[in-house]
Amino acid sequence: MNSRQRISGVIIGFLTILMGLVFFLIPEEAPILAALILSISLIIYGGRMLVFYFRMARHMVSGRMLLYISVVLLDLGVFLLSLTDVKPLYIAVYLLIIYAFSGAIDIMRGFEAKKLKASSWKLRVISGFVSITVAILCVALSRVFPDGIGYLYGAGLIYSGIV
Repeated sequence: MNSRQRISGVIIGFLTILMGLVFFLIPEEAPILAALILSISLIIYGGRMLVFYFRMARHMVSGRMLLYISVVLLDLGVFLLSLTDVKPLYIAVYLLIIYAFSGAIDIMRGFEAKKLKASSWKLRVISGFVSITVAILCVALSRVFPDGIGYLYGAGLIYSGIV
């Protein structure tokens, strides 16, 4: 990892912590705000992957898989952007599914890194378990404490920014 990547990682972590704090300040608007941020980031990331495919990956082995992933990410981003007009409960469920899915992927990548004897596998597995725990707590507390989703999602974002 070069210095530019480290600096961008620190900046992204700091912005993630700031977004988590914003969710603590306005928890009733958290699902819509999170949906907007996540949809824009999915569209940008899918577009970057699509550009990478047309520039370089189409000549690589398994390059077509990057094309499929980029199209799916673009579709997920546009779908989530279209959900901003519906009830916040649907947005919260969609966000929680994505959060739990990313936690499961972190756990699987952590165990794969353990098989390869990498040193950072513990942090990845713990991060995945924390993501899944936050998603489960959000589902459990959504009926009892509706604003709790915003607080828990903000806490999850702060944790992700620190990691």
